[in-house]
Amino acid sequence: MSEYVQALATQVKHAREAAGVSQEDVALAIGVSQPTYSRIEQGSRPLKGDELILLADRLGVRVAAITGVLRVREQARFAARTDGTSSAMAAMRERLYAYLELDDYLRGIGLLPAQGPARTAVLTPQPVG
Repeated sequence: MSEYVQALATQVKHAREAAGVSQEDVALAIGVSQPTYSRIEQGSRPLKGDELILLADRLGVRVAAITGVLRVREQARFAARTDGTSSAMAAMRERLYAYLELDDYLRGIGLLPAQGPARTAVLTPQPVG
């Protein structure tokens, strides 16, 4: 496996241990067997994108806390239209960060091309109610 996958495996294990969650609990949450999850922590099996999201949810952290791609926040450029409230803008910003974090992870494990256009996103909130 690549250095990236091995480094991620170490981060996954540290995040799980910091959250005080067993391998069995995480395996159940992400829909794999405990032996398969153990291989993820050993770096012999990469996490799939949906598994990474479920793992982060189970541990109560953002994907970036596991993948170490907090730099996404500095790289993000976006335009948005809101109703003018800061809460709508904050919610959109958090959604954008989550997408960019997942994009960075998928590029890191080779599921997306390493090179691509500048990452720019336009998010428009949908009316609630």
